[in-house]
Amino acid sequence: MSKQILFIIILFIIATAYYLPIIKAPLSPYDEGVILVGSERVLKGQVPYKDFFTPYAPGQFYTLAAVFKVFGISVLVERIYDIVVKALISLFIFLIIRLLSSYKTAIVGWAMSLIWIEYSHFHGYPVYPDILLTYLSVYFLLLHMKKQKLYFVIFSSLSIVFAIIFRHDVGGLAAVVIAIVLMFRRIFGVQKSWTPLIAYIATGVIAMMPVIIYFLFHSDIEAMINDLFLIPLDMVANQQSLPYPVLSRYNLPFFVFPAVPLIGVITFFIIKNRDFDDSTSFGILLISLVGFVFFNQLWGRSDTIHLLGVALTGILLSPILLYTLSKIFPPNTQSYGLLLMLFIIVFSITLSRPITMKILNPGSYFITVLNPDIERAKYTLITPERKKTISYIKNNTAKDEYIYVGVKNHDQFVFNDAIIYFLAERNCATKYHELNPGINTTLAIQKEMVDELKDKSVRLIVLVPRSRHEPNQSGIDTGANLIDNYISMNYELIEKYGFDEIWMKKSLKKIS
Repeated sequence: MSKQILFIIILFIIATAYYLPIIKAPLSPYDEGVILVGSERVLKGQVPYKDFFTPYAPGQFYTLAAVFKVFGISVLVERIYDIVVKALISLFIFLIIRLLSSYKTAIVGWAMSLIWIEYSHFHGYPVYPDILLTYLSVYFLLLHMKKQKLYFVIFSSLSIVFAIIFRHDVGGLAAVVIAIVLMFRRIFGVQKSWTPLIAYIATGVIAMMPVIIYFLFHSDIEAMINDLFLIPLDMVANQQSLPYPVLSRYNLPFFVFPAVPLIGVITFFIIKNRDFDDSTSFGILLISLVGFVFFNQLWGRSDTIHLLGVALTGILLSPILLYTLSKIFPPNTQSYGLLLMLFIIVFSITLSRPITMKILNPGSYFITVLNPDIERAKYTLITPERKKTISYIKNNTAKDEYIYVGVKNHDQFVFNDAIIYFLAERNCATKYHELNPGINTTLAIQKEMVDELKDKSVRLIVLVPRSRHEPNQSGIDTGANLIDNYISMNYELIEKYGFDEIWMKKSLKKIS
């Protein structure tokens, strides 16, 4: 084994160990719950869009379902998968930086990525494998630029196809960006033929065809288009949008990270005609354009998790820019000294909050059983009230019985606690295990859901108040009370644990 491979393995092990507290981190009731429940539904033979609603591409559901098939269904298995993906993201950030600069520079970027990924806190989120596969595609294309081997273009295309399968919005735009860079290389005369671009497009089309054919025959295409494209346009623009933060020390990452790709594009034009390897100049352009792709995700809902892609791309690109500009401004000059000082100051302030939070709350690196009675989440922090809710459901319903987990007011809410289905090992009675404003706040969808509750003879319902003020249309009361009225007329409140309300069908008594 070479020293380089051994060093890469060591970096992966360190990253995995660093992310270990993720195993015990509290469960996200909505985002993580949606993925876990969707994956289990796929494992049981259901097909996204036809059998259950989701605005996500299918990749994470099918991948996690396959992991569950092999290792068993639990939060522990999902969290280990999540840790591996995150460790690989950090590793490919290192590999890309090393390809365009130096080992020392790559170590800096790798360490910065560890800090930011751990700070993002979301687990099982589909954007992580999407980022990983996008970076893998970038890495292969950079290898093609350096070695002029066509098979690297094919690998790049295959990687971006898988990225699309995990996040069609981000992966799709990234695929276009890569094609544009390949086109620019031919137009600028760096590439002598159109073969790489043709191979990239042809490979992508061929690789995507089996996925398209599968869903054409097994899913509902109209529902698929609606879930993946039409509904998200309204959700991002109106129902779940958050305004861009104002400039402050706390919000500095929202301005620093998006600025890096812009600086990258400027740097490309500065060095394009200088004595630089074309893989460096076009590599910087490629990574910068990928950064703009991730910024598009941030623009709709401006919060920390949607900053993730552009933040990691900024972390990936900034050491490369510093190294490249050192070739223009030699390290012993005043200009380079000012550049280095600016880099240190800006990123020290930008990363100060994640570092401070890690110091104050390092997380537990000792994995112990916390919930012996909850088979699927033995090692994960769960509130005492939620444990009681899960226990009640298990004691008063049959395994795999249909239940419904909703919100206190179905005409005005932000999200629901989908995780309850997974922890209680009970089936969702409706097509909608995830509830969204603008969808489940409409009379048409509520009528569909009420019909499903009747058809499934649902005996137990869990309601959690999830209305909060956000500066978007989710705060508007739609007046759609069809589900609320149906529940109040046919069910009665039996128990309440914290915010969790358990309603049982009237005339039914709980099992002792």
